[in-house]
Amino acid sequence: MLYEILSKSFIAGILASLACGLGVFPLLLKQVDPKKHTGLGYGLTGGLMFAASVYNLILPGLTLMHHELSLIEVLPVLTGILLGASFLWGADGFLSPQRLAQAHWQRWGTRKEILIFLTMSIHSIPEGVAVGVGFASEAVYAGNLGTYIALAIAIHNIPEGLAVGIPLRSGGASITRAFWAAFLTSLPQPLAALPAGYAAWLFKPLMPVLMGFAAGAMIFLILLEIIPEALDTETPLRIAWSFTLGFSLMLLVQVLL
Repeated sequence: MLYEILSKSFIAGILASLACGLGVFPLLLKQVDPKKHTGLGYGLTGGLMFAASVYNLILPGLTLMHHELSLIEVLPVLTGILLGASFLWGADGFLSPQRLAQAHWQRWGTRKEILIFLTMSIHSIPEGVAVGVGFASEAVYAGNLGTYIALAIAIHNIPEGLAVGIPLRSGGASITRAFWAAFLTSLPQPLAALPAGYAAWLFKPLMPVLMGFAAGAMIFLILLEIIPEALDTETPLRIAWSFTLGFSLMLLVQVLL
């Protein structure tokens, strides 16, 4: 039984990672060239990431509590948000121009690319935990909870892969590099799913904090890097529209599920 839970969790996580990689392939279309419209691409990325933080992390984190939320019950998610923002603040300070000028850091890309990769990887951890806990719940309560969670996350990962790919393609990266970057940001999912499936009783109470942490890091990144970068090359009005379109696209994915 345990072997079945772990194998399902890992396979589902790998497939979700591949779905994230597939999200970059619309960038192969000639009509979609982030290099020509860098600011709009970043605005779209910000909208996608913000919607993901709200609908895939914060709201599910809150619904894991009770229907009637009190301040005490909201604290795990709020604490996670503040911890995630603080973590990214520290990472931003760590990635100083002097450190990034060193040869072994330059291979990882620009400061912005590293922060996006780090943030999206963190965001994948609670999703992987959710998959593992879901399959463990199937073994106890029957039903298809793990399968449904895994499918939902895989679908969500497609526009999230696009959000990873747009900044890379804007910086001149190949579609192959963008694919592997998107895939690797989602790789923590199968890795986190394994211990979560093994010890669901331990990981389930941690989910609100983990979800808040990932959301806090993502929102902080949007405001720190993505939107300011977008405003460097485009007007606020055009960025507002591209952000709104990105948010709406992720919301549409959420509703279609």
